[in-house]
Amino acid sequence: MAKKNIEENVEEEKDFRTNVYEVSYLMVPTVAEENLGEEVTLFKDMFIENGAVFISDEYPKLLELAYVMSRSINNKKQKFSYGYFGWVKFECSADQAKLIKSILDKNEKLVRFLMVKTVRENTMSVKRSYGKQEGVKRRPVQKTEEVTPINVEIIDKEIDALVV
Repeated sequence: MAKKNIEENVEEEKDFRTNVYEVSYLMVPTVAEENLGEEVTLFKDMFIENGAVFISDEYPKLLELAYVMSRSINNKKQKFSYGYFGWVKFECSADQAKLIKSILDKNEKLVRFLMVKTVRENTMSVKRSYGKQEGVKRRPVQKTEEVTPINVEIIDKEIDALVV
């Protein structure tokens, strides 16, 4: 009896536990630039309707892809060399994440997407500046030795001696 109650409590605890996920997506480039905001709003509303709580996101930008990607839309295979790339970070339960993934699989406005479990903190790397920085000491430039001109006759004689 006590073991059964413990198992039920563990199951209830799993239902209330939430994880942080990130979805990076590539939206079809056939969406007109003036309609992109509306499409992104519909995309985000789907997450909220399924119980997700937003943490952060980045508005999609049109990018040239490194290679041509294909996607079947309306039973037709279409190829894309451009796409709108964006991402959203959100929090939800594992069951809600499975439901969101199944909805994303069916979304024909997406060329591809990747859903990963992540952490709440911002993990984006900061770009380093290689310009002149205050307070940073630079190493002195080392002088190189003078280069003597090459004597082709001497090199030819040495090669002939090695070949024989």
